Amino acid sequence: MIYLDNAATTKPFDEVLDTFFEVNKKYYGNTASINDYGKTSSKLLEASRAQIAKILDIESKNIYFTSGATESNNIAILGAAEHKKDFGKHIITSKIEHPSVLETFRTLENKGFKLDYVNITEDGSIDLEHLKKLLNKDTILLSVMHVNNVFGTIQPIDEISNILKEFPKVHFHVDGVQGVLKNKININKVDSYSLSAHKFHGLKGIGLLYVKTRRTVNSIIFGGGQEDNLRSGTVNLPSIVSMAKALRLYSERLSEMNLRHINYKKYIVENLSNLKYVEINSPIKDNYVNSIINISLPKIKGESIINSLNQDDIMISTTSACSSKKFNLNEALHARGLSEENIKGSIRISFSYYTTLEDVKYFVEKFKEKYENFREVIESGI
Repeated sequence: MIYLDNAATTKPFDEVLDTFFEVNKKYYGNTASINDYGKTSSKLLEASRAQIAKILDIESKNIYFTSGATESNNIAILGAAEHKKDFGKHIITSKIEHPSVLETFRTLENKGFKLDYVNITEDGSIDLEHLKKLLNKDTILLSVMHVNNVFGTIQPIDEISNILKEFPKVHFHVDGVQGVLKNKININKVDSYSLSAHKFHGLKGIGLLYVKTRRTVNSIIFGGGQEDNLRSGTVNLPSIVSMAKALRLYSERLSEMNLRHINYKKYIVENLSNLKYVEINSPIKDNYVNSIINISLPKIKGESIINSLNQDDIMISTTSACSSKKFNLNEALHARGLSEENIKGSIRISFSYYTTLEDVKYFVEKFKEKYENFREVIESGI
């Protein structure tokens, strides 16, 4: 199988699976228990928190473990809005965000908050000038993703942080799922930052939320008070230790991986951009990551391209795995101004540490073979 759907999820490192098994076997004590076994488990928990903090260059006390970025995004957005609702009701996000952000903002809108969407430039970046116009004295919350999951644009997080210096009341949340370590930012400049382990060769069902100041995010989950009462519930120690291992291995292999991904992206772009009907939606530019490529074929549905490539055991996707089964147009591509035909005909190819040049070459070879049939359909006008 040629797996090129790594923006959806990655294969866990073998060492991560070994760690998960080992911790389940040897350290199954509840970290909240006051007996010696619980204390031993708690020490392992805090050691993992410290390791992650060192890699991300943040403080351990600002890390809260969750079940993944969807939960982290919900806690940050709902919790910040609840905390700041007496200071204003204006909130801002963009239409290129992940559904776990978009749907949470729409929930707040239904509760009486005024929601504005900041414009997106043609190349998929936040329109900073429009953002400046939207910000006002009632604005309390802004959420912008670090790297777009559909076409890979790196968002100007540092520039946004600087703009917000004039609006200290605004809580700035960043969904870091696709960007963590791929593009270096100072996480300490934002108010909250989320990630999921399964995007960097960890396990599904574990993630974290960075919160700069705990008191600025109200609890939305209630129970035993774990994780400083921000995320109550028995701590998932085996997954947390495994996430720390995954992040460390990922950081150590990042430079090598990035060099390979640059070459993979160049190979795909150079081989497919000269095909008459192919549109490259993720160009080779500094403000795009190299691990995600989105391309379009007008008048051919993305699902048809995927099903055709599946016959040759090639796995790619059309969009975010969390919204790929919905039948509406992809909001991220629509926000960029792509035509309806190109949105419907878009596919996403994404790489991981395990992706090889042979995988990429095989994909290009088979895509070109399929393209001849697609071209005939396009030109027939059917």
